[in-house]
Amino acid sequence: MENEMLNISLEEEYVLTPEEEAKLRDLAAVIMENWNVSVQDIEVIQGGQMALVWKIHTTEGPICLKRIHRPEKKALFSINAQNYLATNGARVPGIIRNNRDELYTKYGPFLFVVYDWIEGRPFEFTNRDDLHMIMKGLAEFHQWSKGYVPPEGVPVFKKLGRWQNHYIKRLQQMKTWKIAAAELPDDPFSQLYLAEIDSVLTVGQETLERLLNSHYKTWVTEELAAPTLCHQDYGTGNTLLGLDNDIWIIDLDTVSFDLPIRDLRKIIIPLMDTTTNWNTEEFQFMLDAYETMSPLTKEQKEVMFIDMLFPYEFYDIAREKYVRKTDLFVEELQQAFQYEHIKTIALNELLADNT
Repeated sequence: MENEMLNISLEEEYVLTPEEEAKLRDLAAVIMENWNVSVQDIEVIQGGQMALVWKIHTTEGPICLKRIHRPEKKALFSINAQNYLATNGARVPGIIRNNRDELYTKYGPFLFVVYDWIEGRPFEFTNRDDLHMIMKGLAEFHQWSKGYVPPEGVPVFKKLGRWQNHYIKRLQQMKTWKIAAAELPDDPFSQLYLAEIDSVLTVGQETLERLLNSHYKTWVTEELAAPTLCHQDYGTGNTLLGLDNDIWIIDLDTVSFDLPIRDLRKIIIPLMDTTTNWNTEEFQFMLDAYETMSPLTKEQKEVMFIDMLFPYEFYDIAREKYVRKTDLFVEELQQAFQYEHIKTIALNELLADNT
């Protein structure tokens, strides 16, 4: 068993009471009876409402116990995916089988998994070497994932071929939120939303049409023959620099089959939203780092640039306001709209240069 540490991407901070922490340690002790290990101490690492994570100190070193906070079918897909990756040499934490030689133990409605504990430090996006390694590591992850086939009886989770549906759903939601905004005439956020939303919707609709007229459908068909696993939540919270000076990728609970550029969009576009100016050099640096391991064709880059055009950031801010009912300042919506405007100009230039 490897003496490694699994870095955990933490939820919003939740401070446990001593009684709650004691109950979680007791729960872990019960669960660990399903593994042939000699437990010396149990440490609660993450104890919020989502995934529960413990550091289990054993006579052979620390290991990680995790409660998967996902529906069982989705959990089985990701657990088996991680086991496939680890056993084929990918730098993801290996899964330690229980005393029935199974990858997980079911206790109540939840699945519990024990992993190797990976020792290391988090990456920093502001460090160029770290950023290069993060992007290169993402490409390696996509390459490692090729060949994964879920065991018989485990449902396949994929987003391949469904992007247009996601666009349509979000566009409809943003239209519906106009009604909610109209009911708040004294709310500056809602009044700005009403003033700007039609132009955002126009960009979104044009992006949908461009996607449908691009290489997207052909690429999806090609991928279906040998699909790629996308992490879906890749970034500094779910990567770390191990003692071997290599990148380790963790928290694979949300993996699904999709075009690899989905992960690229999810990491690059939010990172670019840190300034009032689009940093073309930074954008190209990240893309070049990824392509050192997994080059993209001109047609694939076109699909990526088109997807990046969709107003995801504006949508996320509006959803926070009208679905989660979060109190937001009007400046937050102003910044989101400004970023979408800057992003649209920059990506259209990249699309023109890519032809």
